[in-house]
This record gives sequence, structure tokens and C-alpha cells, in this order.
Amino acid sequence: MTKIIFWEENGVKEVLVQITEIARLGIAGDKDAQHLARYILEGLDILKTTQLPPNQKLQAFFKEDNGDPRTLSITKPFPNNPPLLELRINRSVPGAFRAIYFEYDNDDNEKILIFTKSLLKKGDPNPPELQVKIIESYKIYLEFLKNPKKYLERSGHVE
Repeated sequence: MTKIIFWEENGVKEVLVQITEIARLGIAGDKDAQHLARYILEGLDILKTTQLPPNQKLQAFFKEDNGDPRTLSITKPFPNNPPLLELRINRSVPGAFRAIYFEYDNDDNEKILIFTKSLLKKGDPNPPELQVKIIESYKIYLEFLKNPKKYLERSGHVE
């Protein structure tokens, strides 16, 4: 089974904070946020149990509240920034959720997904904030590779 870690920077796990904020909106009664939060959690569960295909693109099948099927492309690579990938949950409201991550296989052949940055896209398919987060995530990836054990221990995941 794959493990998921949310990168912590200055005491903040950005991706987890954003997911929590979306969930809080849903708890407060925002139906769109409820759907988005549910799809995010289901997407994360799928990533824990599913091996990515060689092209690193993964589609998932969900059900709307009324039972209608919904297909989402939930993960894809950034072609200009390997090995970064994104978890994608498209909703027009409150926005399209994006979470940037990379994979790491530890010495026990355990796959770990390290989620670094996230945002809710509204309107612009390629907002400047996304590009900034991709660059920041790549820097995190390079830093992580210098001493993976240090960061895994810090996250509570000891190899």
C-alpha cells in the first residue's frame, strides 16, 4: 500500500490546510465544497491503492449524489517538470483543486507520495500561482533527495 505524506514547511502542511479549509466550507453547508472535499478524499484513497500506469495519467470513476457517474482524470505528470505530478479534481465551484506531489520508493520498496503545494484554480487554466508552486515543489523535491530519511523522520514516517 502507498503512504501519503504532506510536506511541512515552517510548521504548515499547505496541502492538508487547503483540504481542511474546503472540508470546513462543506461542513458549514456549502454543497459544492462538500462535493469537492469528497472527491479529494476519494482521489487520495485511490492513489493509496492504485499503481500509476507508465504514462502516470489516472482516471477515476465517482458517483454524484444523484447516482450519476462522473469520470475525472485525477492525476497527470507535469511534462516540463518531471518527476512532479498533480492530483486534479475539477469542479467549477469552488474551483479546480490541484495538489502537486512526487513519488519516492524507500529501501523497503514502499511507495510514498509526498504532497508539497496546492491551490484552487478559478477560471485561468494555467494561473501564475500554479507555475510558482511547481517551481517551489521542484526545489522541495531536490532538497528531499539530498536526505530522504531526514524528511521522512520529520514527517513521522521512519524508514
